Amino acid sequence: MVPISGPNVDSWIDEMSRLASRFVAGFETMHGYPPGEHYVSRAADSGGRDALAAVLSDAGARDLIDFYSYVAQISLPDVGPGFFVDEAEYVVEGVSGAQPTQVSSVTDRTVAVFGSDGGGALLAADRQTGEIVRLEGGSLIGDVYEVEESGAQVIARDFEGFMQFLSGELLRQIPSGG
Repeated sequence: MVPISGPNVDSWIDEMSRLASRFVAGFETMHGYPPGEHYVSRAADSGGRDALAAVLSDAGARDLIDFYSYVAQISLPDVGPGFFVDEAEYVVEGVSGAQPTQVSSVTDRTVAVFGSDGGGALLAADRQTGEIVRLEGGSLIGDVYEVEESGAQVIARDFEGFMQFLSGELLRQIPSGG
């Protein structure tokens, strides 16, 4: 796991804001309809981080908690299938039973769901390994998300990788010279 540091996340937020502005600037001309609201919002205080720290003690969740020290919410509705990172209070509610906390597949996982994509998949942090997993095509039974191995795709080794994944997805959607 690569620890998340404030300067890295702050510069990433600035870069994502610049990329999002470039992305939406030519969106309507290219697609014929206006874009949704695209943003990465900064955490205003430590309340979200503190709430997460109170319910998550797993070593693999440390990056998730640190991430919420800097980022409050992400909305990229027109990038790929759409990517959404929920506010920390929704992650806390999810860990408390509103979202799955276990994934049953070939490799069982304990997770904290922190977002989704526009196609109905969930984005979750593995609370033991710190991996970021996209969960799709499963069934929710209690707090267990039952899914085949192919429905639990690792999209990043850690939150640093997840941040790179999102910026790469956004950059790929900006036309050359955009």
